[in-house]
Order: sequence, then structure tokens, then C-alpha cells
Amino acid sequence: MATWASLAVRDSLGPWGAMTEATAAERPEFLDRLRAGDRAAFEELVRVHQHRVYGLALRMLGDPAEAQDVAQDAFLRAHRGVAAFRGEARVSTWLHAITARLCLTRLAARRRGPAPHEDGCLAGVADDGLPPDRALEREELQAALRRAIADLPAERRVVVLLRDVEGLGYEEIAGALELPIGTVRSRLHRARLDLKAKLERFLP
Repeated sequence: MATWASLAVRDSLGPWGAMTEATAAERPEFLDRLRAGDRAAFEELVRVHQHRVYGLALRMLGDPAEAQDVAQDAFLRAHRGVAAFRGEARVSTWLHAITARLCLTRLAARRRGPAPHEDGCLAGVADDGLPPDRALEREELQAALRRAIADLPAERRVVVLLRDVEGLGYEEIAGALELPIGTVRSRLHRARLDLKAKLERFLP
């Protein structure tokens, strides 16, 4: 059952948090083309997934330039490692795993506090034509949520982003991060509690 915190993340992110339907880039024959070194298939992989890969990196790192570097590195590693990818997870989950690990490595190397609070971290929210007062309230929630997510410890931040923004299942996250599923659930629970505490004033 979804918690208030998880719903707040999805609702305020608009299209970033929406689940997309299965695409041709998730079908077995597409993976076969990738493994065979089909250049057109790899270009399709980048086209389909580049925005979500970049978005995850941006929310993890809070820096557009770093996020761009990570996104490029993620696709480079995917290109080099696709022959060893056995297809046990979705292609999108595999890409999220590569991206998440790259981000965690960068955050560990920083050896300083939370990620920067970049205004663009949650960019891409659609204009729903809300009345001015509702639009202002939503804008305030987005800003508060952006700060709250950035303030989460990296290991909690990545779990809540993969679950509540990217829509991965618990087992997918556990596989992507190479963690026990109980650890994923525990970190997600703590992350949601942290977010709920920081966003309490927005509760109905």
C-alpha cells in the first residue's frame, strides 16, 4: 500500500514519476540485436532511456554537469557490457542499476554533506493549468520535496528514487543495488519517514 510520502513524490513529479508502457526496447529480440552489436539498436536504447537515466543521475547528484557525465558513462558501460547481460532483468532496470552505482561512487568520493540543491533536479513537471493558489502550493511542495530528497543519505535517496520515481519493484531494486530485499524495504521505510517529517506541513 502506498504511503503519503510515496504518493507525494509521484504526484509532485508529474511525468517523471509516471510508469511507462513496455516498449520495443524491452523485448527479447531487441536485446539480441544489442548483443549482436547492432548500432541502430544501441541508438534506440539511448533514445528511449536517456531522459530517465539522466533524470535519475540529476536527482542523485544535484548537478547537471555531473549528471550528464554519469549518463554518458552509463551508456558507455552498457555498450561495453551488453554481451554479458543475460536479460534476467528488464533493460531499463539494468540501466538504472548501472546509473545508480555510478552515482553512489561519485557521492562517496565527494566526502561531503548532501547533494547540492539544484533548481533543475526535479525539472520537467507539466503545467496542469491549476488556479494560481493551487499552482503556488504545488510549487512550494516541489521545492520542499527537492530539498528533502537531496538531504536524504545517499543510500536512502537512491532507493526512494528507484521505487517512488522510477517505479521499480523491491526485487528489481535489490538486484540493481546488490542488496537483500529486507535492506531495500528498511531503507525505503526510513526514507519515507524522513520525507514525511520534512513535508509535514503539506499534510491535509
